Amino acid sequence: MSGSESAVTALPPGCHSPLSEWPWREALPWARFSALRFDTGVLCEADLDGWHLSLPDRLATAAAKRRAEFLAGRLSARHALAELTGSPTTPAQDAERLPRWPAGTVGSITHSRGLAATVVAERAACLGIGLDAEVEMTAERARRLAPQILVASERAWFDGLPGAQQGEFLTVAFSLKESLFKALYPLVHRRFYFPHARVTAWDAEGGTVAIELLETLSPEWRAGARLTGQVAKIGDYLLTLIAISRES
Repeated sequence: MSGSESAVTALPPGCHSPLSEWPWREALPWARFSALRFDTGVLCEADLDGWHLSLPDRLATAAAKRRAEFLAGRLSARHALAELTGSPTTPAQDAERLPRWPAGTVGSITHSRGLAATVVAERAACLGIGLDAEVEMTAERARRLAPQILVASERAWFDGLPGAQQGEFLTVAFSLKESLFKALYPLVHRRFYFPHARVTAWDAEGGTVAIELLETLSPEWRAGARLTGQVAKIGDYLLTLIAISRES
């Protein structure tokens, strides 16, 4: 690895060594994962000269949390792309503030309370990919937020669960709908929200989930379309992944 490549795969102060081990049960040979923990205060105060990192103008005066999340997300993306392509590229932003992935790749970035993570994949094998990380909700918070996140069939499912599982279920539903949006929006270029999809299967032990569209988003993605996903845990974080392979 050249000196310039070493610089862009190193980490500035406030970031901990990235994790690249695939956390979900089903491996995807055409995809790579990277996650890192970060300290908001330290990362925001770090001198970024020499780290090949920069903030968009819109974030120059943003709160420290927003600046740190953006930087940590780009660092995790850089490491994931290095694993996939051998080139530690840092994705820029497009006009919609979405990551501009290098030619031949697709990806998704997430961040949640000091964790940033990315999954990238080969575009030849994958149409779209969505990743989301959340800290598992308490049952009390889940019951408070359920009406905003769940449709009727999900709410009946939620209400029938023991209290100890309600927090996990709502976190999975919330996170999976976020992952669905990230996977589909670049394909349909139409915004959709929590009521426009529903979780239809959840195997907490096996780490598999399924979700169904309740709204037609494009001729290719109509109401009734179903996608499968995966769930994994890293410490206190729950991560959902939806990968739309070209074979499917």
